[in-house]
Amino acid sequence: MIRWLQKKILHLMKVPAEPQPPDGSAGSARVFRSGRNYYRWRLALWFSANLGVLILLAAVSFALARPIKAGPPWSRYIAEALMASLATAFPVSVFFTFLQQRMNYELRWYVVTDRCLRVRSGILNVHEITTTFANIQEVRLSAGPLQKLLGLADVEVHSAGGGAGKGSSDSHAARFEGVDNAPEIRDFILVRLRQYRDSGLGEKDHSRPSAFSEGSLAAAQLVLTEARTLRAALARR
Repeated sequence: MIRWLQKKILHLMKVPAEPQPPDGSAGSARVFRSGRNYYRWRLALWFSANLGVLILLAAVSFALARPIKAGPPWSRYIAEALMASLATAFPVSVFFTFLQQRMNYELRWYVVTDRCLRVRSGILNVHEITTTFANIQEVRLSAGPLQKLLGLADVEVHSAGGGAGKGSSDSHAARFEGVDNAPEIRDFILVRLRQYRDSGLGEKDHSRPSAFSEGSLAAAQLVLTEARTLRAALARR
């Protein structure tokens, strides 16, 4: 039932279940995902928020029960209708917010090829950042006390204005959030980055002139020589 509903929501919102692989050689793409403890922690926050709302509703209902009973009949009818609406809306909200947490976890993708990497997350607002290895300046790990307790960390890839982000406030940093194999991901990106730079992909060797530059220089020297010869001949005449 939940899987069917997820497919219908993705189809309705026109969100692909998997991201389009970024540029790279065939077979070079490797996918990383957030750890299960990241999902459990998000569920714990979701549960705490809904429990707080439930306690608040119960407290308000208890506080207003006596004044409503002492009031006119029409006020009791309005209060009962309002409570019935809340009693219906709250379970529906709980279900759909749970579904949102689940889909946010399952649709969080981290893809690395031999040329660039892509981070995609979100459902209502899809955040997608693509960073090429040519622009990467720094790869580092970060983990707070709670993340360390859960065995999680973030891998942050900082670039020199090379991140192409949609709907992101920080397009210069791609974050692999809540992964449980952060050192492996960091080392994998560094190895791919080293291979990219050693292969010279996307770079030009400016230490020597190209074939076109050498041909142009020879032609210019020939024209200069002929011009000097012609000037000397005219001077003799």
